[in-house]
This record gives sequence, structure tokens and C-alpha cells, in this order.
Amino acid sequence: MDFPASDVKHTKDALYIPLGPSTTRKILVLAHHRAVIFLVAIILAAAFSRAKGQTSGQLKPFYAHVTRPEGLCTGVNGRTFSSIAGHIGLKGDTEAHPKRSFFWFFEAEHDSDNAPIILSVGGGPGSSGMVNPMLGQSPCAIAENRTVANPNRWTEKFNLLALDHPIGVGFSYGTHVNTSRAGAYDVYDFLQKFFRLYPQLSKNKFAVTSGSFGGAYVPNIAAVIHEQNILLAQGKGQPGAVHIDLESVILSNPLSDPITHFQWLLQYRCVETSVYNATTCAEMYAVLPACLETLQLAHDYPSTENNKKAFDLCFETMEGADTHGTLIEDVRRKSRLSEHCRKCEMTDGIATCFPEIQWISNYFNSPATKAALGISHLNFTSMSAVVNQGFVDSGDIIQRHHLLYEPLLKDGIRLLQYSGMYDASCAWPGVLSSLKLLRTPLQQDFNHAPEVPWPARENATVRVVGEGAGQMTHVKVANAGHLTVKDQPALVKMMVDHWMENRPFVSGVKST
Repeated sequence: MDFPASDVKHTKDALYIPLGPSTTRKILVLAHHRAVIFLVAIILAAAFSRAKGQTSGQLKPFYAHVTRPEGLCTGVNGRTFSSIAGHIGLKGDTEAHPKRSFFWFFEAEHDSDNAPIILSVGGGPGSSGMVNPMLGQSPCAIAENRTVANPNRWTEKFNLLALDHPIGVGFSYGTHVNTSRAGAYDVYDFLQKFFRLYPQLSKNKFAVTSGSFGGAYVPNIAAVIHEQNILLAQGKGQPGAVHIDLESVILSNPLSDPITHFQWLLQYRCVETSVYNATTCAEMYAVLPACLETLQLAHDYPSTENNKKAFDLCFETMEGADTHGTLIEDVRRKSRLSEHCRKCEMTDGIATCFPEIQWISNYFNSPATKAALGISHLNFTSMSAVVNQGFVDSGDIIQRHHLLYEPLLKDGIRLLQYSGMYDASCAWPGVLSSLKLLRTPLQQDFNHAPEVPWPARENATVRVVGEGAGQMTHVKVANAGHLTVKDQPALVKMMVDHWMENRPFVSGVKST
């Protein structure tokens, strides 16, 4: 990908880039203090002819600080693959009251100008968007005190846009939000500005991926993108916005619907496995009806009091019961420290049992990494307790976010969810149930679709409805826990390749 310069007007702390009709297709990368670029973009001419997929008007000036990292994330054969990283200011951002999202964009190795873009965000709530890239998506993978080449990188064929979302996680900083819907508007704002800096990418097919509490983030992000695309097609939408070619969403071990999650939680922890012993199972089965009742009341009559009752009874009591050393993120593992990380990604304690999380924090906080990324004044937070508490207090964590998939599926947005079979945190029975209950034209076919071994039963099984890789697909991944991309990197890469290219998982088997 080429990054030719355009006309630039210098100011004290920034470069202002006036872009008119003749320069809107150009990308701006300029040397400034070791390749760090400070960009405040004045984007678009005063008016464009109104065309499908773009409104007339002008995007307001915004802050952007971008660099091309050197010597980071070395990949296969010792290659350092092309990437850019930095901050983009969101709506309301000022120097006095910043609101700035950090991103790291890894270019596809082949035809990056036209390759699909996969936006990757974290879970939690409160997990950095750099975690999954460092566990298996990006050209490099985290190791203790270093990174190593990743042969199973997603970036061989696809552009990867890793985003620290929401504000307050990773290197993103400034004014926080505390609901997935508000966060989704921040992501849309970020994407519009990203595509103004790199407009040749705005035409590319687009997918969103995450896991765990990303099951709340992603349907909201996809819904906002889709809603704004509809407005743009009607000649409405935000001034200066462009159409984003949202094609699909990809989720690993998601928590999207707390009701189905808790309906099936004890089936997994007491029947499918022995995470809870007989005494604990009996106690939790006695609590389950009241848990489901409080969740329903919180949905039907939302209030701070009802939200807190549902959270305390379900997430604190049922999720927090004694596992006697079994890690709920991977039931194959036992640890005397399991009590410190029993709640998936909800406290910094998970790093106690999964050292990769701490390695990621150490890597991004190292002086060498910060210097290469052009960051000097920030500390990296892989798991933010502050962000987590904000989403808990708002009641966002107990909302039925999966219902947002219904209009998306009806309008042709494809949905892939995959589950590690050893994950008791966001266990597969609840995930599959939430998909079966979606009220779409696909519902009956999906519910009656067989689970087909892929590539063999010892690897995974797939349930597919629709042509190619499917319109709605669920994959059960063997020998994997909550961090599926870490446990089964080669299989997950193959799955993502099939999905993004819409190739059937099993040849000769007709999808329902």
C-alpha cells in the first residue's frame, strides 16, 4: 500500500491537511520526529454531489496522531509486515478533555488495498483490543518478554484493524462511556475518521470480530453501522460519512444474552462437566429460578435497583460459586489460584491464571514498544477495572444484545459464532441456544441443521444455514477453552479463511 503525501500546512503541534476533490483519494504519511505524524484532518471539500453511500457536507476537523512502527511484531521469515498505529480523536475530543481511540492497523500481505478489513475489539468489559491480535490474529504472537512469528496470522489474506475499545482500555484515553450502544457510536465515529485518513480502504468488505463480552459490543457496533448505511442510502446520515461495506460479524465464545447463558450454565458446569461439585450444583439449581426472574424484571422494568439485583444474584452468586480449583475459562486446567480469575476478563485477576495477558501488558508498556508506537505519556491497560465497573453499574452487562442480530440477519449480514468446548465461562450450550431463539427467516433451518464434523470430528463440528460458509453458522471447537484463538490458532485461521471467502466448510454437503 502506498502512502503519497499531499499539501500540508504546519501549525505548532499538528499538521493540517486540506483535502479537496483532487486529493481525497490520497493517503498522508509524513516524517515527523522519527516517523510520528500528527494529523488534524480537514476532510472533504465544502460540498460533494450527493451520491449513494455518501452524504454531502463536511467532516469536522479532528485529531489524529499516526506512526508507522518500525521493528515491532516481526513475522515469519523475520519479516516486519507493514502496519500503522496511533490515536484518532472522537466526537467531543478537545485538548482539555480528550477522547481518543488507539488503533493498530496491520496490512494484508496480499493486495491490501482491496483485501477485506476485519475490525478486532476486546471483550471484558474492559479488555484491550490488542489482546486477541497478540494471542493469534496478528503477524506476531505474544511470548514471555518478546513476540514470536505467527504462522497462523489472519493478516496473510485480510487487513486487521485492532481497536482499543471502549475508551479507557489499552492506550485509548479520555472520556468514558458505559453502555455498548454509546460505545458503538464511538466506533462508527472512529471508522469514519479512519476512512478519511485512508479513503482507498473505505470500499473494502468489512467484518467485526471479538469474543466474550464482545458479544455485547459487536451486535451494537454492527447495528449502528447498518443503521447509518441505511440512512446514507436515503441521502441522510452524518455529514461527510461514507458507506461501510459491512458483510459479517465473527464472535468467539460470546456472552450476548444473559438469559440463555444462565438457563444453560448449570447444564454445562454440573452435567457436561464437573466444574461444580454435587453440593454446589444443588445450591445453584435452587438459586436459578430467582436469577432468571430478576433478569427478566431488569429487562422489562430497567432500573438501577433491578439491574443490581440481577447482577448480584446471577453474576455474583451463580457465576462466583466455588469451582474447587477448576478454571472456568478452561475446565481442563486446575489451579489453586483459580479464585482470582474465575470471572472471565472481569478483573485483572485473569492474568494470574493466563500469563499471556500480563505478557501483553508488559510488551505494550515497554519503552521500546512505546517509542515505536509514538507513545510517551500513557500506560497500557490490558484489563480496565474502571471500564468494567462502569458497564456493570449501567446494567449493560445484563441486556439482551443478541436481539440486535435479528434485523442484521434479515438484511443479509452474515453471523459466525464459534465456541471452545472447554469454556465454562461463556459455555457453548447457552451460546447455541441464543442463536436458536433468534426470530429470523433462518430460524427453522438453523435449528434443524446437522452438526457436521470439520475437518474431522476430533477438530470441530459446524452447524450451517445458507450458501457457502453460511448465513448463520456455529462452530464447536474441540480442545479449546475461552481463549480459542490461542488454543487452536491453525484451526481458527482456517475457519476465518473459509468464512471471509464464503467457502463451504464441508464439500459435497448441502447447507440447509
